[in-house]
Amino acid sequence: MFKKKNYPTSNSQKNATNAYQKGYDQAVKDYKALEPFRKYPQRIINVTNKFIKGKMHALRDYVDGYEDAKQQLSQNSKALPIIVNNFNC
Repeated sequence: MFKKKNYPTSNSQKNATNAYQKGYDQAVKDYKALEPFRKYPQRIINVTNKFIKGKMHALRDYVDGYEDAKQQLSQNSKALPIIVNNFNC
């Protein structure tokens, strides 16, 4: 009665990359606007994604992109005060 839809792999990969990039870009936007980083329930998303057989992959990819950017930006911002302090000495 119900047919399983098969999506082309290239389109799925494109959507995954697109979702990851959107998450990454959102973190950069939050950082530049001096907004606090958002907190996403990664563990819940990953567990739910397993139960529903990967149908939440776009959300998971978005959060992965956001978290990767957040980590990179946090590391960069920690290095900045050290440089500034060296000039003040």
